[in-house]
Amino acid sequence: MKRLSLVHAKPNEKLRIVEVLGGSNLESRLLGMGLHKSGTLIKLSHIGLRGPVVIKAGRSVLALGHGVAEKVIVEKE
Repeated sequence: MKRLSLVHAKPNEKLRIVEVLGGSNLESRLLGMGLHKSGTLIKLSHIGLRGPVVIKAGRSVLALGHGVAEKVIVEKE
């Protein structure tokens, strides 16, 4: 499967988190939000050029900043 950043994924695609490039601090922050490696999510929208990325993980809808979303590596399910 092709790996890509969450920023570059198309809206309304079901995705699986493969890797987090930000280190252990970012991984623990994302884990606190309910996002973990091999977890699934759906990208709902990307606001503007460097705006937040809105995702749905489970029953939660989250907005990740552009910099954080760039560090989340996903692949299509």
